[in-house]
Order: sequence, then structure tokens, then C-alpha cells
Amino acid sequence: MTSHRQPRGTGSAGVALLVFAGMAAPLQAEVLGSNAAGFALRVEAVAPAPPAQAWERLVHPEQWWDSAHTWSGDRANLSLAPVAGGCFCEQAEGLSVLHLTVSQVRPGQSLVMLGGLGPLQAMGLHGAASFTLEATEDGATRLVHEYRVSGYAAQGFAELAKIVDRVQQGQVDSFVASFGQ
Repeated sequence: MTSHRQPRGTGSAGVALLVFAGMAAPLQAEVLGSNAAGFALRVEAVAPAPPAQAWERLVHPEQWWDSAHTWSGDRANLSLAPVAGGCFCEQAEGLSVLHLTVSQVRPGQSLVMLGGLGPLQAMGLHGAASFTLEATEDGATRLVHEYRVSGYAAQGFAELAKIVDRVQQGQVDSFVASFGQ
């Protein structure tokens, strides 16, 4: 019998374990709305780096993505090809995962990827994850991350939206904190 490793926090009771204790508080994290068809969320933060440096970090998730939210347990196994059709993927011994597919790239400005992250894939849910970068007056970078997810969820989307919001907030917190490493 072949053993299949699931990402941490995706077992039958594990969706609740997806909650990540953030390293730094974002400016704003919120579920924009949820209904029977899906949900939308937004996380905003300021990265202490100019937009060009923030962009370079953004397209290298192996430098900032929380390892607890990978299938392999190690963000070093992540890669992102920032071109239309490119893959936000994870490769490790005996493991190959397509997390999201890049649909739009405006270097230094915005990145849009499509798909379901983590357990959302197995649930048959699909989303659009966007990251927008904008220079602040003091030379830092304002990051706005939105994730809009749709599909069928037997239990509805209200609680799932809150969990995914906390996980995405944690990813943005990890991105911001990576500039201090």
C-alpha cells in the first residue's frame, strides 16, 4: 500500500490547524464577503523595502513562504516562474505539486495566479490570488493580497473563509518579516 503525505493541517480535522500565528501585524486583514458560491479576502501590509526589492522577493516564495504551509515541510522546495502559464510549484523527493498557475504578470507591480491552495485543491475549489505592489511615500512597498475562491463547499464558506484569511495573513506577515532576515 502506498502512503500519501498530506500537507500539514489538511487531515479530516486539520483545516483548523491551518491557522498560522503571524509574525507581524498587517495593516489590514479581512474577509470581504462569503456566500454559497465562495468567498473573497484581502490582506494589506507594508514591506520595509522599495518596490523593486519587494517584487524580487515576492517571486521567490522559497525565501518567505511559511514552511508549515507546504506539502514537503520546507519552503526551499518551492519555485515560481513569473510568466503567464508559469508554475508556483513544489518539488521534493517523491513529491510534485502545482499550487497555482500564473495568469498575469506586471513586473514590479502585480502578479495574479489561479488555483486552490492547500486543502482547497482536494475540495475542488478554485481561486484567483492577486498580489499588488505600490510604492509608499517613504520608499517602502504597500502589498495588497486578495484571494477570491469559488466552488462547492458542503459546509458553506463562512468558517472556511476565516481560516483561509488567517493563513493568507500569515503568509503576508512572513513576506514582510523576511526583509528583517
